[in-house]
Amino acid sequence: MGSYKAGEWARRRFGAAATDLGQAIAAGMQEAHHRALRAHLGGELRTNDAYGAALMVTQHEQLIAATEGLPGVVIRKPTGVVSRFPYVVVEDMAVVLMPWRFSNTPAKRRVDARMPTPVSVLRKSLLGLGAGVPASTQLVLEQSTLDTDELEAQLAEEQEVSAQLASFGRVVTVAFGSNPTDGLFELGWGDAELISEDTGHVFWHAWEAMPTAEPGTAGLAVPTPTKLRSLDPVEGSRVGRFDAAPLNEDLGLTARPRTVPAPLSESQPEVEQAGDEDGQS
Repeated sequence: MGSYKAGEWARRRFGAAATDLGQAIAAGMQEAHHRALRAHLGGELRTNDAYGAALMVTQHEQLIAATEGLPGVVIRKPTGVVSRFPYVVVEDMAVVLMPWRFSNTPAKRRVDARMPTPVSVLRKSLLGLGAGVPASTQLVLEQSTLDTDELEAQLAEEQEVSAQLASFGRVVTVAFGSNPTDGLFELGWGDAELISEDTGHVFWHAWEAMPTAEPGTAGLAVPTPTKLRSLDPVEGSRVGRFDAAPLNEDLGLTARPRTVPAPLSESQPEVEQAGDEDGQS
């Protein structure tokens, strides 16, 4: 994996620790991909479900494992909100790191990626910090079905989470795209803001790319097609080509009258089968 040198944006966010932190994050996310890839191979599934499910966990675990030994880095888990994983916080600079797998195909650009909807309270609050502003408390469609008490309780929870996360200062999104075949094909960090809760639209105020694996080592190896060669008959051999014999079209067969049985029921149209790709995280 290539080396990372912090740019102007990263130095503003993390000061002198930017390069070391960036290197650690890149190594951690590469390890997260490798562990998810091993789960994919071990599962022996035709789909990428095992990879996607494992990556939802490894992205958090390996980001923590790669950075928790760095000076000024602490691990915190928000209270009062559903959150399976703690987050990496650079305490000296008041910045929390949030991993996000924005795509499972190189065809989707980062700037076109969307957060899965409905966006969770935690992610909504974190991405509000990405713009340096509190998360919006604007009502969304799902909240229109709640009664007054339920709505007030949910809004109070969102405000509590926002206030708690605001003590972290800002959020930096560690965004990446990956799949088992193409590997970790894009990785970087930046300031992202959630523009629309309904569509999951995210706007990037800043972005710096990070190194990924060397070409050819990122994902599963694609087998090289085997070249076929023609076999000429051995000189002196009595075995001829399989199609060298004279063609005899008269096999003495006659057509038998076809009987069509009465249908047992009316014909039914074919039903298309739908399938899902591995989940985005």
